[in-house]
Amino acid sequence: VRIMLTQISRHLYSRVASRSTATAIISKERNKMTAGKINWTKISAKPDPQHGAPCSRSSHGLSISPDGSRVFLYGGEHVARTPLEPSQSLWSCDCENNEWSWRNLSAAIASSAPSPRVAHAQAMVNDRVYIFGGRSGISMNESPLNDLWALDTSDGVGNEKWVGPIEPSTSSSSDEPPEHRSFHKMISVGTDLYVFGGCGSSGRLNDLHKFDTIHQTWSNLGKAHLLKGRGGANLIYLKDGHCLIVVAGFVGSESNDGQKFILSTEEEEKGTWDDSLLGGLDNLRPRSVSISASFHHDDAATDDNVALIFGGEVNPSELGHEGAGGFENDLILLDGKTGALKETIKAAEEKNWPEPRGWSDGTSISTADKGRSLYLFGGLTGDDQNPKRLDDFWCCDIKM
Repeated sequence: VRIMLTQISRHLYSRVASRSTATAIISKERNKMTAGKINWTKISAKPDPQHGAPCSRSSHGLSISPDGSRVFLYGGEHVARTPLEPSQSLWSCDCENNEWSWRNLSAAIASSAPSPRVAHAQAMVNDRVYIFGGRSGISMNESPLNDLWALDTSDGVGNEKWVGPIEPSTSSSSDEPPEHRSFHKMISVGTDLYVFGGCGSSGRLNDLHKFDTIHQTWSNLGKAHLLKGRGGANLIYLKDGHCLIVVAGFVGSESNDGQKFILSTEEEEKGTWDDSLLGGLDNLRPRSVSISASFHHDDAATDDNVALIFGGEVNPSELGHEGAGGFENDLILLDGKTGALKETIKAAEEKNWPEPRGWSDGTSISTADKGRSLYLFGGLTGDDQNPKRLDDFWCCDIKM
C-alpha cells in the first residue's frame, strides 16, 4: 500500500509540476509577445547652442503638443525639495525631420514666468500648457501654491509666452479654486482640466476639481469617498468607460486601490463617484509617483484601447523626500474601458529600457500616422545612500 501511495503521489506531483512549468512557459512567452509590441527608444537630442540641455531633475512636468512636434518640460528639483533656478525651469524639445533638439525657453520669457516650484501638475489643452499648484518652499507645508498658469504656444516656435495667473470667472457658476497643494495630478479631457488629490497644508487630499478652460470656471466634484487622501496618484481618462480612474498613490504607505469617477451625463450634470472600489487591481504592485497615460481611437469603436502605468516608487524612503526608496520600471497595461489590470510587462530581459524610477513625468500622443507613443523625462532613482536624479529622455512606441 505504501508503495502504491508513493507511486500515486509521484504521479500527481509530476502532473502538477508539468502543468506549473507549462503555465510558466506560456506566461513567459506571452510576456515576450506583448513586450515585442513595446519599443523603447532613448532620445539623444541636440543641446541648445547657448544653454546646453536640461539638468537632471524630479517632481517636474512634461507635455506634448497636439501634433507631436514639441515636448515641453517645466519645473522640478535638482536638489531635493529645492525648486530649480529660473534659468533651468522651462525647456522645449523640438522634433524636425525625426531629429530632436533642446531649446531653452526660460531666458526669453523669464520676466513673465510663474514663481519657481516643485511638484506642480501639468496638462495640455490645444496649444496651451497649463500648470497648477506645487510648492516653492523647502518643507511640505511651506509656500504651497494653487495658482493656474498657461504657456501659450499658439504663435509657433520661438514665440511661446506665459499667461497668468489665470483668475476664475466671477460668474456665480464657478466654485472656489482647489486648495493649495503639491504632488497632485492633473489631466485634460477635451477643453477641461481635472485636478485630483495631492498634499495640502492639512494633509493628503482625495478631492477632484474641474476647470473649464473656455468659460474659466472651477467645479468642485467632491471627494473619492472610498479612498484615503493621497499624493502621487495616477489619474487616467478612459474614453470607452466615459470615466476617470484614480489608481494607487501614497497614503502613508504605497497603495494599489482605485475608484472610478463617472463623467457628467444628463442625469448627473457634474458627474459622480462610483459606489465601489475599482476592480481587477489585486495583482498590481502597490506604488506611487508613477507615469500614466491612456490611448484611444477616435474614428471607430475598438476593443484595443488601453491605459498604462510606468514604474514608480514601490518602497518609500526612510529619509522621506531627502532620500530615494525602491523603484520599478515595469509597464502596467490596464483595460481601456474598466481600468482592470491586464498585464505587467517586466524589463528584466530588455536591454533598451529605462531604468527604475519614480517622481518622473510623462506625456502621451496617439495619431493615425505616428501611432501611440509615451514620452518620459528624468525622475529619481538609486537608494537612500545614493539617490540619483536623471536627465534621460525616452519614447515608448506601443503597438497593440
